[in-house]
Amino acid sequence: MFRRTLIAIYYCRPQRSYAVFRFLVTVFILFRRRSRWLLWKPLGPEELVANIRALGASFLKLAQVLATRADFFDQNYLQALRQLHDKMPAMSDRHRQRAFKRAFPEPAVFAEFTEEPLASASIGQVHKARLRDSGEIVAVKLLRENIQFKVQVDIFLLNLFLQLFRPLFTDQTRHSIESVLRAFTEVILQEVSMLQELANLEHFSHVYADSGIRFPIP
Repeated sequence: MFRRTLIAIYYCRPQRSYAVFRFLVTVFILFRRRSRWLLWKPLGPEELVANIRALGASFLKLAQVLATRADFFDQNYLQALRQLHDKMPAMSDRHRQRAFKRAFPEPAVFAEFTEEPLASASIGQVHKARLRDSGEIVAVKLLRENIQFKVQVDIFLLNLFLQLFRPLFTDQTRHSIESVLRAFTEVILQEVSMLQELANLEHFSHVYADSGIRFPIP
């Protein structure tokens, strides 16, 4: 509990909260096709991308949702947002080991586990491993530490600022921004849930069983 309190304080610190505010003000100004709002002008395309990268995992996912909305941004912004890739440096050895122990209290299940990840993103990273009993080669996904809680804090911040902005919105603006936030919230909460990822994999494997598409076997 104490650790989560520290994470919440860190994620809500004034500098980061202001970065969230500038992100939302930029979206608001661009959507309303204005040049400024009070003291603030919109961040330029490259500034917006840098802001999103600094804010981390949740906002990278939100940017992917926004990059589909031509009604929010002109082509310069859309092009910049579409260049955002969800790639992150690999976890440190210490964080990787802790993530592994959380996921696999009995590490003897693997005969081999490659410490260098095959891919590393904002939510987690994927490693190659070999099962001890069957000798089968498998892919192992490790979530970044406290990622679920960090995402929940970001959702809280976004909703907090949107409530503050609410009196400024027309009904059309409010509904458009709220629809984007709902889509983002659904996507990000599914991506940090391994159980939901498993359910999605089983669902699509069943739906497309006769299509010839190959799915990972859970």
